[in-house]
Amino acid sequence: MRCLGAWVLGCLGALVLCAGSAAFAQNAEAPALRKHRVTASGGVTWSGSYPIGEATATYRTNAPGNTPPPFTLFSAASTVDAVAGIEGRVGFTVTPDLAVEAGVSFARPRVGIVIASDAEVAPHALEGEELQQYIVDAGAVWQLPLRLSRRVRPFVTGGAGYLRQLHQERTLVETGQVYYAGGGLRYWLRGGSGATRSFGLRADARAMWKRDGVDFEDRTRLFPVVSVFAFMGF
Repeated sequence: MRCLGAWVLGCLGALVLCAGSAAFAQNAEAPALRKHRVTASGGVTWSGSYPIGEATATYRTNAPGNTPPPFTLFSAASTVDAVAGIEGRVGFTVTPDLAVEAGVSFARPRVGIVIASDAEVAPHALEGEELQQYIVDAGAVWQLPLRLSRRVRPFVTGGAGYLRQLHQERTLVETGQVYYAGGGLRYWLRGGSGATRSFGLRADARAMWKRDGVDFEDRTRLFPVVSVFAFMGF
């Protein structure tokens, strides 16, 4: 997980350094959104898996001594598995390069359990329950002053949100918080001059930190999120 965070931060740093070394005169020629307009995006998203806790079942042995070593029956490691979902985002362009936006995503991840250290059975995986997961977030998107081509421009993004997970056939609810940072590319199929409506494709790669929600330990979890959207600027 630390490697993932370092990789994302390294990519963001490289983008910023490239942007700083680029001539800012290119900014006028680079594609941009219209100022003080609404943008809408929608598409598919993929979230990576992350652990939610481990447990070991033991019992006391009859070995000699005051504190005989316990015997391990088995150990279990639980994860929330990787899953694809849907996501929609609505933003407002403060400037042609800076937008504030809010998003809503929905997915049905499944809890996976791996049983190990069992003397009678080889390690094996069990399929756990399916969750219904909703994330509502708000953040900012800044298009870097760097033109990659006549239609492509990179951006960085960051924000925070509210996590809601339903389980036990939607009878129990767990809530939490998420925080994210990342970047991506916006590709204009139409517009981009700042004078006409825009339409195109957007790809995001984010590192997401989760607090609370469905978890057996009080820990922050880190996992990757990759999204592909169609966007329109009104």
